Amino acid sequence: MSKLVTFTVKLDSDKRNLMREFCEKSGMKIQKFLANAIEHEVKREMLKEDLVIFEAYEKRGKKTASDMKKFAEELGLKP
Repeated sequence: MSKLVTFTVKLDSDKRNLMREFCEKSGMKIQKFLANAIEHEVKREMLKEDLVIFEAYEKRGKKTASDMKKFAEELGLKP
């Protein structure tokens, strides 16, 4: 198991309140919520990088590639 660390983040009070209310209603600890959010966003950013690489591949004329717009939609991104 990873070692837990403490760090400080400045956050808009409206966003903090939104997160706090959500966690209270759902019974989730803020620590778990933030850990999930960080992991989700890192994966999402990595997929966006993959999409850029895929788009470059498609532009070079590789006709065996899937449709980039469909691929972006499957990732939940705007092409």
